Amino acid sequence: MNGTMMRKTLVLAFVFGLVGCTVSEQDRTEQEVNAAGEVLAPLPEEDERSWRQPEVIISVMPMLVGKTVGNLYAGDGFYAFELAKTGARVIATDPDPANVERMIARKKKEGLGDDVLLVRHAPEGTTGLEQNEADMALVVHSYRSIPDRIGFFQRLRLQLNAPRPLIMVDFNPEASPVGPPMDMRMLDREVMDEMDQVGYTDIGSYSKKLPYQWLMIAQDFVEMPEGLE
Repeated sequence: MNGTMMRKTLVLAFVFGLVGCTVSEQDRTEQEVNAAGEVLAPLPEEDERSWRQPEVIISVMPMLVGKTVGNLYAGDGFYAFELAKTGARVIATDPDPANVERMIARKKKEGLGDDVLLVRHAPEGTTGLEQNEADMALVVHSYRSIPDRIGFFQRLRLQLNAPRPLIMVDFNPEASPVGPPMDMRMLDREVMDEMDQVGYTDIGSYSKKLPYQWLMIAQDFVEMPEGLE
């Protein structure tokens, strides 16, 4: 069972596609500390993928071909490079210059142009996106650490093209063998309440679709054509 989706407001209007992902240094660091703050040995990549299940995350995203995705707090590009394989154009932003350098180096090594992947440094508190530059945004394992979350996501929402889809993933506040300390975790319903303040009108969350993590989708409500449910 993938779990039941908790809906905050109205029905999400997109038909979703399916792709895959890879693993970042930022996420490896998260894995080395469990919920009690104890240091753990890094997991083999195949074990990482067994709980991260990146294909599930991407499966809830709107159609990606020909679209532009803003991957904010992208780390070393774990998701950005896999998103680029789906036919989407990816803008990967991060506040850490070291992460930006790693993404740029890998981008050059893989021979990717700016038409496929654009990497930017985004100072803390900024999205790194220009107005109406992206069709959707993905933020993974970063929500609790973002300063002035309401203001940040209000700016992000208004920068995205309508209906301004935002996909977020973070850890459930429950004991787990991987993930950050408990004080760095939030309930998905708490985040959904904050997305209400941001201005989103169509919000849904899965708390059991991924191991140890919730997955949230927010967008502006889109009225279904007459005769469709």
